[in-house]
Amino acid sequence: MLIATLLFFFGLLLSAFFSGTETGLYRVSRMRLVLDALGGSRSSRALVWLLNRPAIFVATALVGNNVANYVTSFAIVSATGFLFDTGSMAELLGPIFLTPVVFVFGELLPKYLFYHAPYRLLRSTRILLLGFAIVLAPVSIVLGALGVVLRKITGKTPFPVRLTMAKRELEKVLQAGQEAGILAEGQRKFARQLLEVGNRRAILFGVSVSRVAQVETPIDLDRAKNEARKCNHSIILVSQKEKIVGYFRYADLLTTTEPIHWQPVSEAKADDRHLRVLLKLYDVGSEVALLTGEGGKPKGLVTRRQLLEPLIK
Repeated sequence: MLIATLLFFFGLLLSAFFSGTETGLYRVSRMRLVLDALGGSRSSRALVWLLNRPAIFVATALVGNNVANYVTSFAIVSATGFLFDTGSMAELLGPIFLTPVVFVFGELLPKYLFYHAPYRLLRSTRILLLGFAIVLAPVSIVLGALGVVLRKITGKTPFPVRLTMAKRELEKVLQAGQEAGILAEGQRKFARQLLEVGNRRAILFGVSVSRVAQVETPIDLDRAKNEARKCNHSIILVSQKEKIVGYFRYADLLTTTEPIHWQPVSEAKADDRHLRVLLKLYDVGSEVALLTGEGGKPKGLVTRRQLLEPLIK
């Protein structure tokens, strides 16, 4: 009975620890940890390393909570089996009556405390947290590798926390900047919109190449006008030997009777993100990006204007 009681409280403490530290890692200010790490704190440096690899600490908390729940359940069943006859209703009623205790002291209360004081409590428990991260590393690494495999297969990850954490951190900084009078409301909204849009695939904002007019060199102006009217798109692609090499606008056809001087088109991958493609267009001074898939096959076309519109709405 004594062993079962000790196991119960041990499992309850484990559950409280892993539930609280997981919430604390989501809530803690990464800037404060970075400053501590720059000040020479090795444990803070290790916590920053852990925060930069969210799949590892999420897997650690997941495994730790499962171990804690198993220990707690085993202790309750063992205690009820010792006090009452095996197979009696007590083995069923014991876990039911103790579930609120486990939920409040093993989940709700530690999450509440770490939510409101994440930095202070993480500093107090960081050695223990890093120790469990090392002990559970073999299982955490396997779960992290499984997450990578699932992401390759489904396109999604079971640990979608990196961007969420970064967005929360930046939102706090922007809010503090607005309260201090450094940022205006419009600047804060623009930054928030950039976070929402910038990580989406650029191809979602463009059009298929089949919906854009294409002409071969040398350019026939009349044929180019007819193709542009059919496709109803302002961009006309220029191809040489079935390879897209440049572009010009339909407006250029209306203002000149001389041979068109087309502009080189910028290339990006079909899976590239919105912000990456937009910055690339500014770097190379181009207005149009050709998005290619496997083997360099064109899959879509996106203009700088199409990438800027969702940011300023």
